[in-house]
Amino acid sequence: MKLWSKIALGSMTVLAAASLVACSSTGGGKSSDGGHVLTFGKPDGPQTNNSNPFLGTSAASVQGYKYAIYETLVQYSDVDPTQKPQGWLATDWKWNENYTQVVFTIRDGVKWSDGKDLTAKDVAYSFNLIKKTASLNTQSLPFGDITVSGNKVTVNFDSNQYVHQSAVYGTIVVPEHIWKDQNAEKWTNQKPVGSGPYTLTTWSTQGVTLESNPDYWGGEVSVKKIRYIEYNDNTSLLSAMTSGKVDHGFVYIANYKTAWLDKNEANKAWYPSTLGNTTLFVNNEKGAFKDVNFRKAVSTVIDRQQLAEQGTTGASTPIKSVTGLPESGKAFISAEYEGKEFKTSLDDAKKILTDAGYTGVGTKDGLKDPSGAAVSVMLTDPAGWSDYDAELQLIGSEIQSLGAKVEVQNPTYDTWNDQIAKGNFDAALHWTDSGFTPYNIYLDSMDASFYKPIGESATYNFGRFKNDEASAAIKDYENATTDEQRTKALATIEKVYVEQVPVIPVLEVPVWGNYTERYYTGWPTKEDPYTSINMTTPAETLVLTKLKAVK
Repeated sequence: MKLWSKIALGSMTVLAAASLVACSSTGGGKSSDGGHVLTFGKPDGPQTNNSNPFLGTSAASVQGYKYAIYETLVQYSDVDPTQKPQGWLATDWKWNENYTQVVFTIRDGVKWSDGKDLTAKDVAYSFNLIKKTASLNTQSLPFGDITVSGNKVTVNFDSNQYVHQSAVYGTIVVPEHIWKDQNAEKWTNQKPVGSGPYTLTTWSTQGVTLESNPDYWGGEVSVKKIRYIEYNDNTSLLSAMTSGKVDHGFVYIANYKTAWLDKNEANKAWYPSTLGNTTLFVNNEKGAFKDVNFRKAVSTVIDRQQLAEQGTTGASTPIKSVTGLPESGKAFISAEYEGKEFKTSLDDAKKILTDAGYTGVGTKDGLKDPSGAAVSVMLTDPAGWSDYDAELQLIGSEIQSLGAKVEVQNPTYDTWNDQIAKGNFDAALHWTDSGFTPYNIYLDSMDASFYKPIGESATYNFGRFKNDEASAAIKDYENATTDEQRTKALATIEKVYVEQVPVIPVLEVPVWGNYTERYYTGWPTKEDPYTSINMTTPAETLVLTKLKAVK
């Protein structure tokens, strides 16, 4: 689900309850020991009591508090792929040459919150749990044998995992003595036992409260109590933030400078981009976008700077490189495309169509393809996603300037998700996954492994693009064992991407980090980007140990 999606306004129960929680705390948000209760807010609506860290739909995952309770083996930054990963529950790890095996050395002296020791056997158990439970293996990691020797855990894979390192590093470790008798696919885990800096004390629809773990292996943390509250939409969450009831809001804020930053000098915002992109997925199998010339013309007429300034009110950055790579991925741009950037030009776009045999170019609803058929397109994104909706309107106007008839739809999320999954659309804005390399951008955009005939549900490659050369190069990149091999494969991938335009990349993907320094400092910032500001990722564990109380 889109990280900064807007939720349709419904019952105000959650908002009212959240306000009650904030007002009922001693000292206007202070805990009994005088420390400010650090409150996180998200706009996902009501949750149910489920703290299973393996389920993406659990409250622990949606609200992010699972990473305050549970920990991963390695800390990594998904906003800076060049940053060296940092040992966490693992003090060391070594891959073999072809990335089919990794050996983790597990940290000594770590205890579970129930007082029992965390051992290498717990780590092996966690990997084996994911291995044997397909629904928990969301990254489809091809596990082989998993063995333990002393404080070392060896994890084997059936294929090269170079491009999946972050998925391996981000594996959550759980206690075997707690989980071995449970059905991990269904267990709600309402009294979680973890190794992290916090333990869950109360759970209700009014808010989830955690308190610092006195036996945490990493030492005492400055923030003694944290709370997680869900709101029904972005507007109600922003209201709670500006009134001081929420300290960190993971939410898109239109006109964030005036709506958030100007409200208090302690209010801050950092929106770093991941190595992914926001893309206009276009239907390569039917309709106007089936023609590569139309795809090229639309890409040429889109004003990406305008999308950034008006669609996200300056919070996002336009994709500049024709390879679709964001600024964080510029080191991966092949020699052929270094310095080559998108240029917005209505005249150039019209020429592409005219040269390809289109008529009525630039006349209102008069564009006809080379066969004489009228050109019309349907653009779709969910109602309430204010940034995407604004961007889609701008894109629709630009396509209209070419003479095409344009319809913009804003259905419910479920309807939209069904449309793009089954190929019943012409174009839709969507994001790609991110990672240490551009692999996920290109995999999600055009790999045959995601291909499904129209009418069947696809999880990516929504446009049904098929190109054997691209898919072979993506597989070569995945299996490469040297930088030279990866560079060669990437050059091929980027050439197909640029020349065939399977999708139309438009914007970088920001992480919405809105927070206040009124009570705690030490958040990751543009000046000190030690990790991501996304508090629903493993980075949360690291950030919580870095925060310091304002004196």
